[in-house]
Amino acid sequence: MTETPDRTQPLILVVDDEPFIRDCFSDTLEDSGYDPLVAENGRIALELIEEHHPDLILCDMQMPEVGGLEVVRTVHEKYPNLPIIVVSGAGVIEDAIEAVREGAWDYLVKPLYSLKTLIQSVEKALERAHLIAENQEYQKNLEKRTLELQKEIEDREKAEKKLVQSEKMAALGDLVAGVAHEINTPLGIGVTGISYLQDATNTFQQLFETGEAKKSDLEKFLKDCREACEVTLSNLSRAAQLVTGFKQIAVDQSSDERRTFNVKEYIQEILFSLYPRIKKTKHTVDLDCPEELVIDSYPGAFSQILTNLVMNSLIHGFEDIEQGTISIAIMQENSSLTLHYKDDGKGMTEEQRTKIYDPFYTTKRGSGGTGLGMNLVFNLVSEKFTGEIECESTPGGGVHITISIPNVVKSGEAS
Repeated sequence: MTETPDRTQPLILVVDDEPFIRDCFSDTLEDSGYDPLVAENGRIALELIEEHHPDLILCDMQMPEVGGLEVVRTVHEKYPNLPIIVVSGAGVIEDAIEAVREGAWDYLVKPLYSLKTLIQSVEKALERAHLIAENQEYQKNLEKRTLELQKEIEDREKAEKKLVQSEKMAALGDLVAGVAHEINTPLGIGVTGISYLQDATNTFQQLFETGEAKKSDLEKFLKDCREACEVTLSNLSRAAQLVTGFKQIAVDQSSDERRTFNVKEYIQEILFSLYPRIKKTKHTVDLDCPEELVIDSYPGAFSQILTNLVMNSLIHGFEDIEQGTISIAIMQENSSLTLHYKDDGKGMTEEQRTKIYDPFYTTKRGSGGTGLGMNLVFNLVSEKFTGEIECESTPGGGVHITISIPNVVKSGEAS
């Protein structure tokens, strides 16, 4: 049905081939505050419906040209929410019942001994139509709002994924910068050692070629060679260790692959990659983990979790604290792994503790904090590892985070 024009009074179409009935119903409706419209048969009624869009129809059953039952069928097919009340003589009550089956809302039996019955039936039908219209509008708005909320959720998830990826890349960038800075020292010493060895070789070669070389010169040259080689080899080995550790951590952090790895060795590699950040402070990290504990899991996610926990302690937990301690203890039970992470930093209030896993929650807003670190940790533990994470903390009492990861310990390879 087309949109109903704005009007102050409901428009009621009275359809009846008897002029007396039409006039009587029309006058009664007008006295009751309605705007009546009349039609003498079904054909005219259908034309008026298309033109005026009434709010309700009172329709006789027995009429020339087009009868009431056809009017009911046509209106119900085109405008199922338009109220129709059929008015039937006592002798054609079966037709009235059939009309209700075809879509009429109610029926009245002529003669009406009280026109109050007519008004009550009209009021009841209009109230029902109003409720149906309100419900449809509500459903329409609800569907629209549901789609809007769904889009908002999708947009938020996309934004979170981008920010989480940015967070991972930023952490990887810090790792690269730290390792690049660290590797400069052993490489520089190595270059210095080789340069010194080259100078010593050139000096001895000149003495040898001129025949001026003495036993003491050879002894000094050999001593210089040994010292230069020791210093160079030591520092190049350290550089190689840095590169190896960095390479594995970097690959794991940018990959979701599952593999087996020794937990203690891997944690040591993670801490080694974080050494450039830790060495700038007086904070220490203690690790307690079984030597031969091997697990089949996701090292990249494991690295991200531990890196975020350590950085959280360095940035938040040890703020204004000169010397703090981080303790990492790994325990195994059957095929499950439990990680106890503690720091003796400033701790958190109850409000901070309850919001710690919320996305974008940070106490460092405006100072580089994104509020995604612990949200990333929570998602990795609960979704990637299908594990559980608990946080205990009080102001001044540090933090204790317990992470339980099921079904990761390799059978027969754990001590």
